[in-house]
Amino acid sequence: MKIAIIGAGISGLSQYLWLRKVGLLEGHSITIYEARESQDRNATVAANPETYNASVIGASIGISPTGLHVLKRLDEDLYDEVMRTGHIIRTWRVSNARGWTLVDVPAGGVNEIMVMIGREACCQIFRNRVPDEAIVRRKVTDVRLAEGNNRPALVFQDQTTEEFDFVIGCDGIWSRVRRAMFGAQELDQYEFSPHYEGLVGVGGFVPSSKIQGTPDGEMNAVLGANGFFGYGYTTGNPKDSSKAGDTATWWSTYTLDKCPDDWRNIDKDDVKKQLQERHLGWQNTVIQDIVRDVEVDSLYPTFITPLLPTWEKGGCVLVGDAAHALQPSSGQGVSMALEDCEALALFLRHYLQEDPGSGLAKAAKQYSDLRRPRLGMVFKQAQQLAGMKQDMGIVQEMLMYFFVWLLSRLKLSEAYMRKLNAHDVPTEVSKAIRQAD
Repeated sequence: MKIAIIGAGISGLSQYLWLRKVGLLEGHSITIYEARESQDRNATVAANPETYNASVIGASIGISPTGLHVLKRLDEDLYDEVMRTGHIIRTWRVSNARGWTLVDVPAGGVNEIMVMIGREACCQIFRNRVPDEAIVRRKVTDVRLAEGNNRPALVFQDQTTEEFDFVIGCDGIWSRVRRAMFGAQELDQYEFSPHYEGLVGVGGFVPSSKIQGTPDGEMNAVLGANGFFGYGYTTGNPKDSSKAGDTATWWSTYTLDKCPDDWRNIDKDDVKKQLQERHLGWQNTVIQDIVRDVEVDSLYPTFITPLLPTWEKGGCVLVGDAAHALQPSSGQGVSMALEDCEALALFLRHYLQEDPGSGLAKAAKQYSDLRRPRLGMVFKQAQQLAGMKQDMGIVQEMLMYFFVWLLSRLKLSEAYMRKLNAHDVPTEVSKAIRQAD
């Protein structure tokens, strides 16, 4: 059996490792196709517009408790390296531009932790565990679904075509697999195209000295009438990852009605000027210090995808941002992708053992049916939080602060996190299989 994974980002690499974990490398051919040319496994993982991840917070990602549980089940050594490389977060401090502290929220829920880590550093940890020969550097330009006696096929940049038994689309928000599944190969826009949310982010890394005084294990979310600013440590001390390392991350999100036409090539001085105009007046000395000196390299427009009616069709499935590009405010993008990878691998192992002939189709449908409702819940919560980053008048601003305080008093966010963290992928997969049988 031939399986193709499109995309060598965190989703694609994780999917390969999970398929290996459940034994599907034995007797089967599994290949990752990646458009990037670099083959140096120790090189920095460059940003790839083709698989741009909507869940990026500046240059960092947060891995929530459910994602960390998936990593630990996958590979304890990998989990330990992620924990050592990133910074363990125990608390989110929510404050405002006027200098008021609104609430301290347990990161990931009560008695849980999350990890903040550089996206490139995290991707490299996964990459180091995938053999070079498993990754083929070829750009996929089109996908053909299985139809009749024809298997699904990939069309490459050189116009050659290759058939597979199963195609896993880990190809990000601009997914060609998703486009093929909904018959939109020839369309610029279609019903499930990524759409711009009216928010743009800038962010990056600074030395930890820039946020001196911030307690270890604390991320800061600062709300204001003209945007949002976040900062915290993103590396851990080599001897104790719960202590701050040398690097911190920051990000700013603000309203911009029209997405810049050429957002990958920006006027850095102009973006820095706008950043300073928005935030230098905020009553937070850390923010003032960061925006006064920082160099801005990139913009991150917020694109999301609508909820999809299915994640599988014609011998293809979608994983990660290809299936569900979430608002960065969800804090769950990477963790949901990791859950996807584990769930799909477990379904494939079960149904291919039970019935090799129809196992792929059964596994794909069960995977889609299990994962979509969960992502619907996360999507709804993220949309509500995203509204706090929009420009607003003073009445809206004060209502926002009251809303944040009220949520804390009623412990509604804690209830959401408990529900989120109660989801155990192996248990839910086993339950779905029993119900189907």
